[in-house]
Order: sequence, then structure tokens, then C-alpha cells
Amino acid sequence: MKLSGRQVTAARDLLGITQAELGAAIGVAMQTIFRFEAGLGAPRPSTVTKIQAELERRGIEFTNGTGIGIRLNYAKAAEYARLSAPAQSKSDR
Repeated sequence: MKLSGRQVTAARDLLGITQAELGAAIGVAMQTIFRFEAGLGAPRPSTVTKIQAELERRGIEFTNGTGIGIRLNYAKAAEYARLSAPAQSKSDR
């Protein structure tokens, strides 16, 4: 499956995260995410793989039925939130 910038935007919207948060999570600049989503350029294939893996880790499922879509797996998203909450609260101190 080839990931598109529109799918990334929709996935981020479902998760409620910013371009900066996604970029920080995978170790790239926010501008890399912005340019990909805006259709101004494609990042390296390895970066696209990291974007997809991070979104999937947070509960996003990319679907390829009769079209290209995304959905949020609530159980997986809740598990991510549960596991990341202690790490987040430690970094807030």
C-alpha cells in the first residue's frame, strides 16, 4: 500500500495530534510532515514507513477495500494511551 499525505492528515485528525507531534515521534522536522500532507513533496521511503508505523502503533488502520481509507482501532488506541501515560507524566515533571 502506498501511503498518501491525505491519509496522514486524516489519521492525525482522528488521533488528535499535530504535525509537530508526529514529526517529533518519528524524529523528523514538522516541515517534513507538512510538505507530505500538502503534496509538496514525498519524504524518503524510510520516513514514510516510520510515519505509517507510528500511526498504526497509535491505533490507526489503513484500509484498501473498494478505496483507500483509514479507521481508528479504539482498543489499540486505548492500549497505546495506557502504555504511554506513565512516560508522559514522568516527562511533564
